Formats: sequence, C-alpha cells, structure tokens
Amino acid sequence: MGSHDAASARARAGAAGGRAALSIKASPGGSRLKTLPNWPVSRRLFGVIALALVMGLVFGGLQVSAAEGSASEFGRVLQLAKLGQQDTILIQDLQNERDETLGLTAPASGGDLSAAQNATNAEAPRVLALAAGVDGSYPANIQASVAAARSEIDSSGLAKLRGAIGALAGGTVHGTTIDGLAVITQYAPPIGDLITLNDELAQGTADASLAVDVRELNLLSLAKDQASQQRGLFFNSFTQQFFSDGVLQALISAQSAEQFDEAAFLSAATPAEQRAFNVTVAGPGVAEVTRVENYFFIGGDDQEAYPFLSANINQQTVGFSVAQAPSAWYQAESQKLDEIQSVELGIAQDIVARAQSLQQGAQESALVTAIITGFVLLLVLVAALLVAQSLVQPLRRLRAGALDIASVQLPERVRRLSESPDPTANLDVAPIDVLTVDEIGQVARAFDQVHAEAVRLAGNEAMLRASFNAMFVSLSRRSQSLIERLARMIDSLEQNEDDPDRLSSLFSMDHLVTRMRRNSENLLLLAGHEGARKWSDPVTLADVARAATAEIEQYGRVLLNIQPGIAVIGQAVSDVVHLLAELIENATLFSPKDTEVMVTAQERGGGGVLIEITDKGIGVPDERIAEMNWRLDNPPVIDVSVSKHMGLFAVGRLAERHGVRVRLRGANPQGLSALVWLPENVIERTTRSHSAIAGLRQQPVTRGIIEGRRSPGQPNIDWFRSRRSSATGAGSPEAARSRLSGFHEGARRAEHRKPDADEEPG
Repeated sequence: MGSHDAASARARAGAAGGRAALSIKASPGGSRLKTLPNWPVSRRLFGVIALALVMGLVFGGLQVSAAEGSASEFGRVLQLAKLGQQDTILIQDLQNERDETLGLTAPASGGDLSAAQNATNAEAPRVLALAAGVDGSYPANIQASVAAARSEIDSSGLAKLRGAIGALAGGTVHGTTIDGLAVITQYAPPIGDLITLNDELAQGTADASLAVDVRELNLLSLAKDQASQQRGLFFNSFTQQFFSDGVLQALISAQSAEQFDEAAFLSAATPAEQRAFNVTVAGPGVAEVTRVENYFFIGGDDQEAYPFLSANINQQTVGFSVAQAPSAWYQAESQKLDEIQSVELGIAQDIVARAQSLQQGAQESALVTAIITGFVLLLVLVAALLVAQSLVQPLRRLRAGALDIASVQLPERVRRLSESPDPTANLDVAPIDVLTVDEIGQVARAFDQVHAEAVRLAGNEAMLRASFNAMFVSLSRRSQSLIERLARMIDSLEQNEDDPDRLSSLFSMDHLVTRMRRNSENLLLLAGHEGARKWSDPVTLADVARAATAEIEQYGRVLLNIQPGIAVIGQAVSDVVHLLAELIENATLFSPKDTEVMVTAQERGGGGVLIEITDKGIGVPDERIAEMNWRLDNPPVIDVSVSKHMGLFAVGRLAERHGVRVRLRGANPQGLSALVWLPENVIERTTRSHSAIAGLRQQPVTRGIIEGRRSPGQPNIDWFRSRRSSATGAGSPEAARSRLSGFHEGARRAEHRKPDADEEPG
C-alpha cells in the first residue's frame, strides 16, 4: 500500500482512537454529580470511609462526652465536698460561738465572745469563697441551699444574728439571765442550713460509697449538733444554777436525738470507721459528760425546776462542785465535740478524696476513651485507605490501560498492520498492568481478550483491504491497458477518417475513453496507489484547466478565466487535472445544460492560487455542504458512501496528497461554488509558456465551440470543414483532428508513463 494510504490510515486510526477515548471518558455524562451510580469509584469509596469515620467520631464523641460529663459531675461533687469539709469547721465555730453565748449571765459577768466570733469570722470567708463556685450547672435545690447558707454566714447575716443575740442579752442589766432556748433558736438557721447542704453533697451521683460517706457525715453532724446543744444548755443552766422552763426537756430530747443519730451513724459506718469513732470519741471528757448526763437524767431529782445548791450536787458522783460546774462541764463536752469533729473531718476528707478519685477516674476514662476512639478511627482509616487503594489503583491502571489501548495502541497497531506487508506477522498484545486475580484483574484479562480480538480483526481487515486494493489495482491496470489499446485504435481511425460525422463520433468515443481512464484512476486512488500519468516539466495552469475541461462530456459549457504566468509542477499536473475534472464535471452535471460553468484562477495575497468553479444549478443545502466539506477534509475508508460519492472521495484523496484545500459553498444568487486552493509547493511563477501537453492552445476555451454546435451529439459539418480549411492543409483531416481532439490526444501523447511491475497485458 502506498504512502498516501498509510497517511490516511493514520488519520483514520487517530480519529477513531480519539473518538474511542472521548467515548470512554465521556461515558459518565453530565450527570456525574447527580446520581450515586455515576460517581467515580474513588469518590464512592471515600464517601463510605468518611461516613464510617463520621459515625465513629459521633459514637466515640458521645462516649467521650459522657465521660467528660461524669468528670464534670464529679468535679461539682468535689467542689461540694470541699465546701462540706469547710462547712464542718464553720459549723463547729458557730456552735462554739452559740454555746459560749449561753454562758453569759450579765454584763458584769466578764464573759468575752470575741475569740469565738473571730474564729467564725475567719472561717466564714473560706466557706463563702467555695460557695461562690456553685453556679448554674448545679441542681436547683443545691443552689437554693448554698444561697440560703451564704445569706446566713456572710458579714450582714452574722451581724444580724449577733444583733438579735445582743437584743436577747439586753435584759441582763436588771439581773435576768439570757434565755438558752432562744439562743439555740437564733443559731439554728445557719447551722441547720450548713448541715442540710452537707447532706446534699452526693446528689446526682451513682457512686454508693460516696453516698454512704455523705450520709455518715450528715448523721455525725446531727449527733454533734445535738451534743453541742446539750453543752450550751447545761452551760447555761450551770451558770444560772437552775434549769429554765423547758430546758430540761430540751436536754433530754437532745440526748435522745444524739443517741439515735450516733447509733444510725455506727450502723451505716464501715468497721474501720466504727473502730475509728470508738477509739477517738473515748477520752476523759466523754466519760465525764456521761457521768453528768446520767446523774441528771437518771439518778437526779425528778423535780422539773431544780436549784443547784451545793447540797444537791454529789461532787463525788459528778466529779466537780457547783462552783466548778460551768467550766468543768464546758471543757468536758468541748473535748467530746472536738473528738467527734475529728472523726467528722476524717469522713469529710474521705468524701473529698473519693470525689477527687471519681473525677480523676472520669477524666482518665474520657482521655482513654478519646485515645482508644482516635486509635480505632485511625486504624479503620488506614485499613479503609489500604483497601480503597487496593481497589482504586488497579481501577485507575485499568482505565489508563484501556484508554491507552483505545486511543494509542490499537490505532497504532491498526496503522502498522495496514502498512505491514504481512498483517498476520505479529498479533500479540501486551496485557494491562493489572495482574491481580480479583474481579478487577478478571476485567483486565477480559479487556486483554477484547484487545487481542480487535487486533486480530484489524489484521483480518488489513488483509481484506490489501486484497481489495490488490484487486482494484489489478482491475485498474488491466482496464488501463485496454483503454490505451482502445485509444491507439481511435487515434489510428482518426488519422484515416475524412468524414466529419464519423470524425465527430470518433471524437466522442475518444472522450468516453478519457472518462473511462479517469474512472480507472479512481480505482487506483481507492486502492491508495498513484496514477500512471506523470509529467516531468511544469505545465501552465491554463493548459491544466483546459486538459481538465477536455475530460468532461459537456466541455463546451465551460468558460475559463485563468491568470497567466502560473504553472503547476510536473509531479502534481496529473492529479490537479484529475481533481479539476471531477469538480468541473460535477458542476456541469448538476446545473441546467443551457447555463455556463465559470472557472477562474488567480493568485492569493497570502500565498498560493485560488481556483473557483461556479455553476448555476439549484444548489445544495447547508447541512449537505458541511457534510461534503468534512468528507473532503477526512476522506473515509472504503464503505458504501465511497461507491455513492466516488468523485468526492477522489477529490479528497487527491487534495490530501498535495496539501490542496477544497471547499464547497453556495453561489450567489444560486448554484454551487467549489474553491480549490493550490499551495506554494504545487505552483511555479513563469514568464514563458510551458506546455508539456502537445496540441493545447494558449487561450481559454472559446465560446465558438458552443456556438458552432447545434446541439450536443450533432456536430456542424460546415464547422468541421471551416476548421479544416483554416489548418495547414485545406481539407486536411489531421488539422480538424488537431483542432477538435487536441485536448485528449495531446494529453495522452505528452505523458511519460511506465507500466507497473504487476500490470498485465490486456
């Protein structure tokens, strides 16, 4: 196959490959982002991974949030525990201040409360500072309890309390004593609010140990408060040396409540706490307090109002005299209260430690949960990315390999098979670089089979095309041999013929032979071979146009207007003549027979020569013109359209061979105009007349040829005779033949043709 066919095969292969690549790339369509099945695989995989990670983050975040919530809750408990620990100290300071107030009788007694009040004043700010940390995140009842306690123990609350106590003691000027029960009542709100606040330390927590410790602290605080009230009331009674109204009953009730709360505490306490309480609360003061209480509540007089006279107190039983009673009792009971507070502070410290432990445990749990969640998510992410990579990378290699095969390898293989003398020499294909045995690898192997089958079919097609081309070449060469023999016979008859009518018939036969030769050359074009007619010297463009006009049937309708001084190089003369003949013949066939076809040629300012062939036919629709122009630029392979548009195919192949551009457009006002642009490498500028075609005249086809004929196929005998008489010899048939058949005869005799090796004699 010739170089022209190789170039066209490459062009067709490239176009087919480009269309294949475009088809593969564009297959998802514009709905890529509209429906899930049209998403890229990588995007779907990453979407699943992202969804899994988001779900993991959500659930892990919930766990971390729950642990953080527990840590925050235990943090609030820790704040309350520290507040309760400080409350325990403040409660005893208030109890000390209250009980010392009950020992006052008259201003002249010399009692001083400043030490007790200073202790309370020093402890209250610490409690208020811790209470300030109780914000809106705490339960409402705790906020209410803290608010009540703060109002009772702040500077204004304490001042109000002490003012009320001062008002109670104001009557001592006249020798009266302070009312012990009234003082107890005045100090009950702040002490009760603080004890109630301590009872709410474990609210909202599910820790049983912490709840038990808080209950133990509350029971012990209540028991201690009852003991403190006994201390104050006995102190007040010993100082006054008699029991006021209701005091003895209040003492009995306080003792009973103390014993009940203490028993409840010991019942709730752990064995270790019980041992600690029994060991701690067991000093001499406790024994003395027990003796006093037993003396008055069990072995004493049953009178409700009992004057403390020296004779009425058994010093041996009680352990002190009437004069020693107030201070001795107060010291003994204070020792007991200090020992109870020691146990109480130990429990409060255990509550703080437990709250700290719970908070730290919750924080560590949140941290561990966050670390585990992050590690698991990272592990899942790495595993998912590895799995996605194991899927996406082979898919990408498969896609890249498939596109490369469709757009590069297969078209190139088709081109090589088209150019190879033996298309079946190498039909092996390289496998796609996906060597796994999973579904992707199986698809790759299936595509390899498709590739191999396509190469095999391309080889078969190349063999079939080569066979067809060989058949076309053989038929063309055989036909050309017969045509040449027929042309020589017609020449011989023309030389010996004197009758103008017969000479005209011979001329028509000569014209038909010329058309047959052009059709035979079209077969060579179809097979990708070059024609047999060759010229070595340049030929003027006017002679080329006349030669092309002479090869059509209705040559008399053609008017030539060719710019002089332009020649076509010898290698392109035959092809340009063939190209122009096809276009001019098309213009005459598809336009009325009474119209003219104009052929004009002139140089272009940008280089080259523009030849325009214009008819006055009915024209062609714009869509059809666009299709024909595309076919001129892209000559198709052998198919049904080639047989229907052989002339168009021949023009496209001839133009492609020499870089000639051919365009069709509508003429004004009607008809069709064919524009032929000859590039600089096809033409030459000359000042002399080049003519390698013998017998061609250097003038346009004259209107006389048309006017001298009555109708096509019926020549005017007088015109033949006038042409003979004007020749070199009157009546010379050679002159008539020279004038009438110069186009064809000269074109044949001037060609330098060498028969091909595969041409056989007719």
